Amino acid sequence: MTKKPARKIITFDWAIKTILRDKANFDVLEGFL
Repeated sequence: MTKKPARKIITFDWAIKTILRDKANFDVLEGFL
C-alpha cells in the first residue's frame, strides 16, 4: 500500500465499486462493513 491518504481513499472507493459490480460478493462487502 501507499502512504498517501488520497491514494488509499481512491483504492478503497474502487474496491467498493468493484465488489458492488459483482452482486455475488455482496455478502463479502456486508461482512466487511
